[in-house]
Amino acid sequence: MTAVEQLRDTLRARFPDAVPLVHRLARPVPTGIVQLDGLLPDGGLPRGRLTEWTPGGGATAVLRAACAAVREHGERAAWVDAAGTLADSPAGPFLVRPPGEMAGLASAEELLRSGGFALVVLAGAGRSLGREGVRLSRSAREGGAAFVVLGEGAPIAHLRVASRIEPHDYCWRNDPFGEPADVVAVTVRLSARSLGWSGEISFRLPVFAHRQRQALDPILADRRGVRWRRKAAMAWE
Repeated sequence: MTAVEQLRDTLRARFPDAVPLVHRLARPVPTGIVQLDGLLPDGGLPRGRLTEWTPGGGATAVLRAACAAVREHGERAAWVDAAGTLADSPAGPFLVRPPGEMAGLASAEELLRSGGFALVVLAGAGRSLGREGVRLSRSAREGGAAFVVLGEGAPIAHLRVASRIEPHDYCWRNDPFGEPADVVAVTVRLSARSLGWSGEISFRLPVFAHRQRQALDPILADRRGVRWRRKAAMAWE
């Protein structure tokens, strides 16, 4: 059984009531960030459309917030982590970690066509997105989900978003000696554009310290972007 077939069986078992949404009749997917929803057309990420989001500048944090907002509204969100960089959490989206770019594209297509998700995020697509972008866009239209690709190179995109954080946008907590110790908030500067429309906005996001990992995770990549499984295989060769 291939990875895509396993994902299809998992979707059928976990979401038996999944019914495709008609994006023309459903409201856009809100991100949960008031300032951003006020900027985006119709108040959120468009359903049945592909949104290209350039990685960096708080993009992952904003999209994680959008996934949380989807769950709060009683809908489902899915995240395809083809790069193996996202840590799982009980309150997070339905997380899929495929073994590579092509498997990630196939997993995203299956999730989009299932019709059981309001928001599907694909990270780590790489150069393969340029060849499969049109096909994925059609899958999003069929399933009615808001589809966000964390990457560049999509041949067609209904909405293109880029965010950045400048060096002076960090808010620090000082230690007893008056020196910066921890980042407590950041200001995200975001620009979005679509056909015949564009806009910019800035908003502040709180920063929470993550629990430090005490052991190697065979799935997640380390700070260099290298997976432990691959390094172990190279060591045995």
